[in-house]
Amino acid sequence: MLKMAVACTMDCLEQTGLKQPDAIIVGTSMGCNHFTKNFLDKILSSNGGLLSPTSFIVSTHNTIAGQISLLLGTHNYNMTHTQNSLSFEQALMDGRLCINEGCSNILVGASDEKENVLYNMNARLNSSNIHSACGASFFILSTKKKDVESIRLVDVESFGFIDDLTETINAFLKSNDISASDIDLLLYSCTQQKTIDVLSELFNLNKLFDYQKISGTYFTNSAFAMHYGIDRLIQAKFPLSGERQRRILICNNSIPENLGLILMDTKIGQDEAHR
Repeated sequence: MLKMAVACTMDCLEQTGLKQPDAIIVGTSMGCNHFTKNFLDKILSSNGGLLSPTSFIVSTHNTIAGQISLLLGTHNYNMTHTQNSLSFEQALMDGRLCINEGCSNILVGASDEKENVLYNMNARLNSSNIHSACGASFFILSTKKKDVESIRLVDVESFGFIDDLTETINAFLKSNDISASDIDLLLYSCTQQKTIDVLSELFNLNKLFDYQKISGTYFTNSAFAMHYGIDRLIQAKFPLSGERQRRILICNNSIPENLGLILMDTKIGQDEAHR
C-alpha cells in the first residue's frame, strides 16, 4: 500500500512539475491493515513481552501521508481522512477548503489494500459479484491551469444515511446550476439493483458505467473513478462512446447508506481547482 501511494505521488508530481505541495491530504478507509495484522500477530506471539514500536507506527492510518511528507521533506499541512467508503470524498473536500484558504497546489489522493482476514471487506461492500482489489490514485488540486489537459473539479460532497437518492443527487446538481440531462457520463459504484434502476431513470441508461468493472472493489475506488473520468474528459475518442464527454459525475454508493458525489468538467475557471 505504501509503495502504491508513494509511486503514484512521485509520478503525479513529476507530471505537474511540482516539487513541494502546499498540503498533503490522503483518504484511506482501512489504513495499512497488513501492518496492523502483523502488529497484532506480534502481540500474540510475544506473550506479554516487549514489542518494537515500529510495527505500530507503520500500522496507523496516517502512515501514508507521513511517509510522503518525509520523502518530500515538507512540513506543510498534512492530513489523513478515514470515513469508510467516503474517505476520498472527504479528502477532496478538505483540499478544496485549503484552496479557499489561499493554498495554490494541494496533493490529494487515496489508497486502500485488499485484506479480508481482519475485516470482512467483501461482505461490507457486497462484492460477491465483483473482485476485491487494491489501489491508489493521487492528484494535484491547483488554482492555476497547468496545461490543456487541466480539468475543473466543480464540486464534491458526501452524504450519510440518505433517505432519497434521487432527491439528494438532484439537489447536488441544482446547487451547481445543472440538471441530470447536462451530465454526459455517470460513473457509479453500487451493488443493489434498485439503486441502478434509480440511476437509470434519473440519467440515460447509455450514460451509465460501473467503474468497478475495471477497478475492482475497495473502499476508496472512487479515486480511481476520478482518474478514469479525467482521462475520459481529455481524450477525443473513447472505447465506450464516439462523443467527447464534457461533464462527468461520479456517484459512489458502494455502501448503500453512504453517497459520494464528484462533479468534473472541462470548463476551466480562473479560481477553480485543476488536475
